[in-house]
Amino acid sequence: MNLKLHLALHVLSALLAGFIVWRIWKKPLTSFVAGILGGVLVDLDHFFDYFLTFGFHFNLAYFNRGDQFLKSDRILVLFHAWEYVFILLVLVFMIKNRVWKSFLLALAIGLFFHLCLDVKIDHMPVKSYSIAYRLEHNFKIEPLIYPEHYAEHVKRRLEAGFN
Repeated sequence: MNLKLHLALHVLSALLAGFIVWRIWKKPLTSFVAGILGGVLVDLDHFFDYFLTFGFHFNLAYFNRGDQFLKSDRILVLFHAWEYVFILLVLVFMIKNRVWKSFLLALAIGLFFHLCLDVKIDHMPVKSYSIAYRLEHNFKIEPLIYPEHYAEHVKRRLEAGFN
């Protein structure tokens, strides 16, 4: 999918998360900021994967193609995890302050929407967005993606010279 469309869908879903929470607790700034954090800025973890793989020599073309995954043969994306949605929801029920409840709920919904979109857009199994599952497989790509996508990954990896 086109990167601009991918990002636009994340922004729209983040705004929807903020809107939902704003309608519940009437905290618009908190709701929309947290929705954007959970629905869009969660993708900042892709930079972590990139810099671990290539160091601080940034190449936009490599980053946009996801070459960090080709070279490392791993998927870290440490902020992308269903477990965080669950933890945030538990905190929503534990905390009494409405501003914090708004923030945590919008963050949880934004992240939930983000992960749902990524599952669909990136054609990855739902379980691969579990940090525990990725950790169990040492973040290696092969068990985290569908076999047909792994075959394409291996082909692209060889073409890029990342043996």
